[in-house]
Amino acid sequence: MGTSVNGVKPRKSIVKRLVRLQHQAKVALGARTKDKAFTGPLYVQLGVVNSCNYRCTFCWDQPSFVPKDAPYTDEISEAYYTAHPEIDRNKAHMDYGMFTGLVDDLEAMGTRKIKFIGRGESFLHKRFMDMIAYVKERDFTISVTTNGSLVTDDDARRLVELGTDEMYFSLNAGSAATYGEIHVNTPRDAFDRIKRTLSVITEAKRAAGTVYPRLQLSFVIQNNNFHELEDMVRVAHEVGAEKAHFIGISTYEGTKFLALNDEQKAEMPQHLERAVALAKTLGVETNADYFLSRARIYKGTQDIYSEVPCYIGWFFSIILADGTVNPCCECLRALGTLKTDRFKDVWFGENYRKFRAENTNLPFAKKEIPGCRCHDCGFSLHNLAMHRVLHPISGRRVEQDAYGFEDLKQFI
Repeated sequence: MGTSVNGVKPRKSIVKRLVRLQHQAKVALGARTKDKAFTGPLYVQLGVVNSCNYRCTFCWDQPSFVPKDAPYTDEISEAYYTAHPEIDRNKAHMDYGMFTGLVDDLEAMGTRKIKFIGRGESFLHKRFMDMIAYVKERDFTISVTTNGSLVTDDDARRLVELGTDEMYFSLNAGSAATYGEIHVNTPRDAFDRIKRTLSVITEAKRAAGTVYPRLQLSFVIQNNNFHELEDMVRVAHEVGAEKAHFIGISTYEGTKFLALNDEQKAEMPQHLERAVALAKTLGVETNADYFLSRARIYKGTQDIYSEVPCYIGWFFSIILADGTVNPCCECLRALGTLKTDRFKDVWFGENYRKFRAENTNLPFAKKEIPGCRCHDCGFSLHNLAMHRVLHPISGRRVEQDAYGFEDLKQFI
């Protein structure tokens, strides 16, 4: 791993750039076929723990608002877990040997980015810091998403020392009161403790003369926090975070009461405009443009997928703590398991091939892929970007914001 000078990582060697370009070209070449993959995904989402120490009101993976006799967020979840009783939905911690085998496969397949985010809280894993070290020794770009409650001061300094590239802290509030309302059963001082942890990381970065990890505070926007967008930016500045990342809530039946009503949706852009103005003053980045783009298609994504295929089967994959391989966040469909197979065998296997064929056929099928929420898809803008890269002429006909290759790189 290269060392940083004045907070800036050395430029990638020409050889490394050529290797990555070759990998990206193979991803694109595969996506132009009906069902073939010629290389590994651009990036993967890796959950090393399925359990969580938090219960957040909006969470799909550790839901708070479901009946005790039917603990599923929707019919897709119920069908999936009923069909796969072998999946350890709430308690699994990934075996370390399974983890290293996965990382070795990804390295050999050309994948260069891993996002540590799954069904639960990664810092519950006793060897999570070892996992980060193992990945960074192989020169991956890594992103870590955490609620931050279990990050010790030693962890904070070690994350800087290891060269962690970026971290998302799921804060979801601009005040302690709102934080307690969203993150149920947390200590009264939880909000302030996490702010302190963020400040420890920021101070360790300054001491080391590095800008890594880039800190991003993540805020799921719902009807009890949308008025705090400016406060969210202030908190980001206060703790030294580089970016405030806004995410529109995706509700299931039990959490529809958290969705913004029409009046609040009309009011929200005013709060966002003030938050963006404050961010510019304080030097904090935001994802306001992307957030608004997602809000514009919040009515659903059926119109997009009537024109554009899904490319998720070529550029992304999810591996959960029990070894289950899912194709994406919006699709509960077990395509294989690392308990019996290596990831490379799952990725190039028959189940994935059939899934990619369904992806390609999506605009012609005029219905959602089985097990997937295609008509309310969080990856729709990623797929628009891929489509414009792969089909620059036909892509112009799609009446959505003109996302392209640079945007796709930013998304991942």
